[in-house]
Amino acid sequence: MAQNVDTLRAGYEAFGRGDLEGAMENFDDDIRWENPDGPGVPNPGAHEGKDAVGQLLAETPQYWDEFKVVPDEFVDAGDTVVVLGRLEARAKETGKDVKSPFVHVWRMTDGKAQRVQLLSDTALVAEALKS
Repeated sequence: MAQNVDTLRAGYEAFGRGDLEGAMENFDDDIRWENPDGPGVPNPGAHEGKDAVGQLLAETPQYWDEFKVVPDEFVDAGDTVVVLGRLEARAKETGKDVKSPFVHVWRMTDGKAQRVQLLSDTALVAEALKS
């Protein structure tokens, strides 16, 4: 549904402005957020619930001086939306820049994000953070 794409596009735009409340506006209270696992990757694994995800997103500046999530394409598959894009960031501790492609797979129910699986090159992220 195009509505799901519009909802997610608005969320990415809000996150880009630093508006976490706006970014999470259409997250279900019981959202499941699945970060990639890997050595040296912050907050790996699954996080359950809107409050836990809010805390996770609020911790981003702890690791990064600059952090941009740039969606390039939204692939509409109805209640599943795949977002292809790139992460552009500068690690706080090392000053290293990272540019890494990502795939975010969103599962939507009644216009709310129920689950998201984030896929990225964890080695690039870990290398930037490693001092």
